[in-house]
Amino acid sequence: MASMGTAIKPAGWDRSGFEAFQYMIYNPDTGAILSRTPLSWLKITAFYIVYYTFLAGFWLGCMNIFFMTVPDGHPKWMLEESIIGTNPGVGLRPVMEDKMIDSAMYQLRAADSDWIPTDTKGEGPKNIDYAVRAKSFIDMYTNVTGLKTCEGNEVNTGDSGCIFDTVVLNECANFPYGYVINETTTEVGESRFIEPCIFLKLNKIWNWVPKPIQSEVDKSMDETLKDEKYNMMSDELKNIIVKSVDRNFVWVDCFGRYPADKEAFEVEYYPSNRGLPIKYFPFKGGNYHSPIIALKFKENKAAWGQLQHLECRTWFEGVEHQTKDKIGLKQFEVHILASKN
Repeated sequence: MASMGTAIKPAGWDRSGFEAFQYMIYNPDTGAILSRTPLSWLKITAFYIVYYTFLAGFWLGCMNIFFMTVPDGHPKWMLEESIIGTNPGVGLRPVMEDKMIDSAMYQLRAADSDWIPTDTKGEGPKNIDYAVRAKSFIDMYTNVTGLKTCEGNEVNTGDSGCIFDTVVLNECANFPYGYVINETTTEVGESRFIEPCIFLKLNKIWNWVPKPIQSEVDKSMDETLKDEKYNMMSDELKNIIVKSVDRNFVWVDCFGRYPADKEAFEVEYYPSNRGLPIKYFPFKGGNYHSPIIALKFKENKAAWGQLQHLECRTWFEGVEHQTKDKIGLKQFEVHILASKN
């Protein structure tokens, strides 16, 4: 008769509750702590020390090899070889408040006299908040560390950038930049409505030097600007370029995108020639002053309450304008409301 096997239950199989918990912490029968004997803990600790040492060494080795391929002081891929290319985008200042950072619509009150910002950084929708954010931008131009005063207007061949003097922004150089009126100091006959300033700049591209528009061979500048590629340039800017003795600029031209916007669009440019001097290029890192064009929106009651769809384009030799990808241009909206509230 065949014998029947009998299962042998391990010691402590019937432990439960607090007794089982005590034995998990320390088992006096085997000396195990948290289910492992001291020797087992020693072996697994040694294994992970060796494992992570080799893993960290491998990571450091890969990082060292990677950094050997990256040049010091500038990006590895520049200009045509980079994703950015040689067609800089156009930046707007002041920026929107953080919660509306993706927006490009300036919504303002025409007769706002509230000088108390939402907070110290101007993180709010009030006119004065726009002014505070604009001040944060303009104040950066007071830092001239490592910069030099550049005479003339030629490409900067030195290592130091040029100082941008905000005096050329005229009325748009001073706080509150036209965003708020001061009812206590406004004299009789002066405007009691805002005339806000919006600032335009080029996004930085390392080592990029724009090529100014020059007249073609055997053609005057006037004839050159009649070329089809300049059809979107305004007659006003063409006239400025033709009459300019110095044409070493990246030109900026703004307009209303639709017929109603064109009628409502009424601004003054500072500086009045609408040009970004070539002496501020190229950008080579460090402290840098991007040249600015200021748009001062003049009092125009006929446009109050109307959402103006606007576009600003840069002009230099070889510029590309693509509305879909916003290449070489900036689209934004301005909405000035007549009421205070």
